[in-house]
Amino acid sequence: MGRPSSFLDETVFAAVANCLVEQGEVRLQAVTSMARVSTGSIYHRFGSREGLMAAAWLDAVGAFQDRFLAALEAPATSPGLAAALVTPAFCRDEVARALILTTGRRSEMMSDKAPLDMRARLDQLNGRSRAGLDAFAREQGLPIDRVLLALIGIPLGAVRLYLPDKAVPESVDGDIGTAVVPLLSAR
Repeated sequence: MGRPSSFLDETVFAAVANCLVEQGEVRLQAVTSMARVSTGSIYHRFGSREGLMAAAWLDAVGAFQDRFLAALEAPATSPGLAAALVTPAFCRDEVARALILTTGRRSEMMSDKAPLDMRARLDQLNGRSRAGLDAFAREQGLPIDRVLLALIGIPLGAVRLYLPDKAVPESVDGDIGTAVVPLLSAR
């Protein structure tokens, strides 16, 4: 039986986020230094730099999408508003994951060199989210482009005004609601 792990994935993923913010790229030496783990441990756990990047991306995407879809499917007086507000809340609650999603580029984080099973998992996650968004659009009788603007475009644009340099203030939630509710209410 192998030894128990001496580090948490979250610690390494936070180092990935810090590298993205501070250096604009992810260098394995910087990650190992920030996370205080050996290069061998990273290779043992993630297989390669590309495996590490893909694992960090999948972790962040999965955590965000779980919250987003739960909010999208929850009954509400203003359908969709809770889902739109997941983005700023996630950025406040899950800072490292939010930084990976807002400062990392999908093409770099989940490159063609990423393990096939991880790329398949990302496709599965994105398919699940697209199905949820399509179902919401049908149920509300709205064009999908409007739903995407209201639930993804506006909230993402709002948080990018702050990240990575500043925390996303709670006051942005009201502004997102002011923009999103009329879009989702118009038929």
